[in-house]
Amino acid sequence: MIANFFNQTKPINFVVLSIMMLLVFMISSIATYSGDFSFVFLLKKGAFLFLTILMIFVYNFIIRKNALTENNSYALLFYILLIGFFPYILENNKLLIANFILLFSFRRIYSLRTSIHVREKIFDSAFWIGIASMFYFWSILFFILIYSAIWAFNKGEKRNIFIPIIGFTTPIFLTFVYYLSGDNLIEFSKLWSINYDFSLSSYVFLKLLFPLVFLIILSLISVYPTTKKSLIAKMDFKSTWTILMIHILLALSIVLISPQKTGSELMFLFFPLSILLANFIQIIKKYWLKEMIIYIFFITFFSIYFL
Repeated sequence: MIANFFNQTKPINFVVLSIMMLLVFMISSIATYSGDFSFVFLLKKGAFLFLTILMIFVYNFIIRKNALTENNSYALLFYILLIGFFPYILENNKLLIANFILLFSFRRIYSLRTSIHVREKIFDSAFWIGIASMFYFWSILFFILIYSAIWAFNKGEKRNIFIPIIGFTTPIFLTFVYYLSGDNLIEFSKLWSINYDFSLSSYVFLKLLFPLVFLIILSLISVYPTTKKSLIAKMDFKSTWTILMIHILLALSIVLISPQKTGSELMFLFFPLSILLANFIQIIKKYWLKEMIIYIFFITFFSIYFL
């Protein structure tokens, strides 16, 4: 029954998903907050609740506009539940903002499959990555995704090769000028402190390990059948799927080198993985299997708060 409900994109689905996001946000915030409740705390949380709900609508727009999934709400459902899997995401404000900004970049990157306003799209995608990198440095790796899209969608004209560099440096240069005018270049330099840590020891804790193992297993199971289907699809979808796979690899690289591994860094994976999982659910013919996977998602979400 639940699989059938999300196998559509009616307005009621967005209402239910928005309520789900609200509940996930509240449960995660309560589970991770250790201080005292105050007006400032509630105001701050309210602002980030609005941001996360807005992320859902932007994410849905990207999916629908670029036909990344069929006409259903599975990707949105998985995206919300994945946020609930790792509640410390909602405590890392800069990372949350960086992911929100990156959505605008991904919107332009995936839309390069069409030949409309190509140069503007390339510039905009790099521009947003430049802004995101000032909130979370390793967002810079998604710069590779732009060139991957230029290659995959055959948009490799000479002029297009240099546009990403201009787009990326533009917000950084403007920020530099701002700090220079205030004689505060020390703060600007802090935006570019390069920290990394390849250690995965933080993931041995059960609250992170349990949902992470589930996500890894399901993702690995999903890759082969969905990729196989994409190989017999139209050329534009085949190219889009190539970009999605590269997207997953880049997001995984960010996770592996992230200096602080609290589970929040996994949010970079949620965009491509939720699309991957949605496409996997779509090709499953056995209705009971779809139901089982979705129910396991819900069980995993609720269980981590009791570990």
